[in-house]
Amino acid sequence: MMTRSLLLLWFLLSSVCLFCQTFKNDSVKSFVDKSIELIAANSIHKENLEVIKHELYNKSRNLNSIDETAALYKDVFKQLNDYHGSLKYKGKTYGWNNPNVMTNGYLKNRINMDKSTFSQVIDQKIGYLRIVGNSDFAFKKVDSIADDIVAHINDINSVEIKGWIIDLRLNTGGNMYPILLGLKEFIGNNLRFGGFRDAGNKPSGDWEIKAGKLLIDGNRLDRKTALTYPIANDVPLVILTSCYTASAGEMAAISFIGRNNTFIVGEKTANYTTAVLGFKINDYAGINLSTDYVVDRNLKVYKSYISPDVEVVGGDNLTALKKDHKIIKALELLGQ
Repeated sequence: MMTRSLLLLWFLLSSVCLFCQTFKNDSVKSFVDKSIELIAANSIHKENLEVIKHELYNKSRNLNSIDETAALYKDVFKQLNDYHGSLKYKGKTYGWNNPNVMTNGYLKNRINMDKSTFSQVIDQKIGYLRIVGNSDFAFKKVDSIADDIVAHINDINSVEIKGWIIDLRLNTGGNMYPILLGLKEFIGNNLRFGGFRDAGNKPSGDWEIKAGKLLIDGNRLDRKTALTYPIANDVPLVILTSCYTASAGEMAAISFIGRNNTFIVGEKTANYTTAVLGFKINDYAGINLSTDYVVDRNLKVYKSYISPDVEVVGGDNLTALKKDHKIIKALELLGQ
């Protein structure tokens, strides 16, 4: 009969050998090893890492190629509870979509139709600015996107404007830098208005405006286009959100939380409030991981969606703004 000490030794050796067992293909093992190493070093979701490692090794050890292995990463990200991250391999994306999200059929259709910034004056006193998502992940359009936002502000801003509505309902994400750069005068001046915190709640980057200049993680972003008419300090402001406001759209909304005379109206956001960084696995693959949580100017940490101050579900009408339920509520809050 096996003694308790021998049984324990056998179990430990079996556990170790699970990860040193022979793989059918050495390149598959190297690929899996590197991905696990990157997750362990960088992800904010590590609670299930040993289970993930165990299952990934077990499922991949008899595979013939990395092409077959890539499909396993859908379950990896599901177990990580990271639907903001993904594996990128040979032009394909392997990730997990959050199944517990709201839907809004009207806005979903509009996302496919509306691809540019839109501005309008409502009731001769309220500036309305709609900012959609972008795909500037390579940081090649920061200037043009920011300048376009400012051009729309300049088109409608005047001494008659007494309040603003910034509509982020169609902002599905992208690069947050040009959005913040275009809106910096609304955010404030000489303040830290947000930033990032790692899994240990340690600062990993700050968003600041100093002397009118935007600084992200200490890096200054300059804008080519200036406002032709200033934005008044603490001008009343309503931010509109939807279940499709995600990632960079959520970062933009968070940048205003805690600002005076500011309300968020609409639906809970999409719950992509993490910073994502990409890491190289090999020449054909990289892994995107949620590495940090976002904080607002009051250092509140956002680990899930943004809850609006006033929830208004549905009732959207972007072709007749005065009939739009979220805008109707926004106008009430702005005293119209």
